[in-house]
Amino acid sequence: MKILCDNKAAISMAKNPVHHVRTKHVEIDRHFIKEKTDQDIIVVTHVPSCNQTADILTKALPRCSYEDIKTNLGMIDIYHPD
Repeated sequence: MKILCDNKAAISMAKNPVHHVRTKHVEIDRHFIKEKTDQDIIVVTHVPSCNQTADILTKALPRCSYEDIKTNLGMIDIYHPD
């Protein structure tokens, strides 16, 4: 399974077995992900924020970013077809 993530700190925590003081609340989850990455079941890969397709569903984006992602998804405006 490939996980695409734009947060380098999260990728670092998934790969690095060092306990981080600020991540006590995610300790069990972090160990689970670390175990699965060691077994090559999960691969955590960095993707720049500008290429995060899911952002169109979760964030308010600048118009140019919105239009780019919308085009990549193949979405069209049914009220203004080109």
